[in-house]
Amino acid sequence: MPLSIASNSNFKPFIDPVLADDPSLNEGIVQRYNTPEPIAHTALIAEGGGQRGIFTAGVLDSWLESGYNPFELLIGTSAGAQNLSSYLTGQVGFAQASIAHLSKQSQFFNIKRGLKGANTVDLDWYFDQVSDAQFRLNTEYGLTKLESRNLLISTTNSSSYRAEFSTPNATNWLTLLKASSALPYLYRKGVKIEGDYHVDGGLSAPLPVEEAYKRGARKIVVIRTMPKEYTAHTPWVNRLKSWICSSNRCPKALDYFVHHEAAYKHSLQFIASPPDDVEVVQIFPESRLTSHILGSADAQLEHDYLMGKRAGLGFIEDNPALDLSPAHSLHFQDSLARSNTRVKRVHYC
Repeated sequence: MPLSIASNSNFKPFIDPVLADDPSLNEGIVQRYNTPEPIAHTALIAEGGGQRGIFTAGVLDSWLESGYNPFELLIGTSAGAQNLSSYLTGQVGFAQASIAHLSKQSQFFNIKRGLKGANTVDLDWYFDQVSDAQFRLNTEYGLTKLESRNLLISTTNSSSYRAEFSTPNATNWLTLLKASSALPYLYRKGVKIEGDYHVDGGLSAPLPVEEAYKRGARKIVVIRTMPKEYTAHTPWVNRLKSWICSSNRCPKALDYFVHHEAAYKHSLQFIASPPDDVEVVQIFPESRLTSHILGSADAQLEHDYLMGKRAGLGFIEDNPALDLSPAHSLHFQDSLARSNTRVKRVHYC
């Protein structure tokens, strides 16, 4: 039976249930989301992080309510991909509700189930809810936004560990989101796409800023869920691997950990020292998030969501270079063309 999004009334505000029941009523949001064409060479990156993604949900909800989406390219990883999807579908509160409701249900996350050999995290159940009319991601509306924008969802090929970036369409959108969120050993089998199994995109592309640059973005905004002092430095992983793997029986989980750490460090290095013709703006929480990947309390989720809304509104006020008006768009592109020095990098908290 589909889960009603009104089943938990302790956490608010939530998406209007009417919007979930009848996605065609998304037209009521179109007036707020009726933005001009996106600004060329701009990109938005959304980091994953499980339930910590509710901070990103707050940022993007504040932008939706303000009619703000100047981005030509959007790249999301894991929970970040889900957040960007509902950003493009214009469903204010959808990502918040999916995290605060669906991801807290025992049908979704159950440690005992994992001990019995089943999936600890049941993504099949989760995406059944997102596909159902009672709680539906309005991909039809989102596809109209992709006529002028490009959304990329990152996944990790479980055989090669290679990051892959796919554009959703009418038939594969939810499949890509499932693959991007499929943490190894929590969702055991991964998701099969065109003959290969794919797992969580954050393992190989935790912060795909360089990918955005390769695709032509020259102003890149990154919504982070990890604190700005996070360095992805976990020496115990490498020590444990060298000890356990000396017998040539190396658990694949350790390979994933090591690969993720290397990919994260590489992304941080690119952000710290980008090419001269790009500006990277990072949106961090104003303080360490109280929520976790899984198992967060309602109060923690509410705290981080509201922090995200404050950060989102503050970003709009403080970053006129991403104003939606054509004048600002031309000014930004001209300034890039004239620049002979490294464009400044801003950390926004």
